[in-house]
Parts: sequence; structure tokens; C-alpha cells
Amino acid sequence: MFQVKGIDPTGRSVTFACGTDEQAMERTWDLARRGFRDVTVVDLKGKETSAAAFEQSLDIDWMTD
Repeated sequence: MFQVKGIDPTGRSVTFACGTDEQAMERTWDLARRGFRDVTVVDLKGKETSAAAFEQSLDIDWMTD
């Protein structure tokens, strides 16, 4: 299970559980849109990385037209 951690706009630390790496990435995007800061992802091995580094590690292939 992946964990996504962040600090909400009121300053509270929150953690969300995600079953897959894609769900974790979508959660980081959602939190960023909602004004969370210091968003990190804890992977299956317990390694904590920033949301940006996690996104790069997924090697997402964006479709371009």
C-alpha cells in the first residue's frame, strides 16, 4: 500500500492510503489542487519521496496530439 502525506491549508498533517502507484499519483494531484503543501509519497518499501520525484519515477507517457 502507498501512503500520500501532506499538510492541509489549515496546517494539519494528513495521510491517505492508496492501493496502487496510479492512485497515489492522482491523490498527489488532488491534494495540490486543494492547496496542500509538502506532499510526499511513501512507497511499498517505505521510501518517502516528494510528489514531483514520485511522478518522475513513474515514467508516465503522456499522449500528445
